[in-house]
Amino acid sequence: MADIEQFIRGLNAAWMNDRYDELYSYFHDRVVMLPPGSSQPIVGIEPMVESYRQFGSMGTLHSFDIKGLRIFDYGSVVICHLRFDVDYETEAGRFQETGLEIYTIETSGPKPKIVWRSQLSLTVDDT
Repeated sequence: MADIEQFIRGLNAAWMNDRYDELYSYFHDRVVMLPPGSSQPIVGIEPMVESYRQFGSMGTLHSFDIKGLRIFDYGSVVICHLRFDVDYETEAGRFQETGLEIYTIETSGPKPKIVWRSQLSLTVDDT
């Protein structure tokens, strides 16, 4: 599963370094994402890539650290859990959050493709 770990690390390196056009090679054309705090899914590769562009343009990314990566192999489908800490700043302030990305990756083609992505906040607000 080292190839899937490398695939996920490559995806994150692309968006963190503003190489948004590279993201097209990571996602299936009909990818679906359920954004955190939303019940409305994002459907399709164009809106998916645009969501990364919007995050990148909304402020400053101070850090994104992968804290854990678990891969579950089901043959032609892989589920990947990526636990992360992120520190970013927008006009609304500076935020440090812990989250979990969940990817469903189709691996039967010439290159893996993400078909489902969801993101959960694991940050607890004790205020």
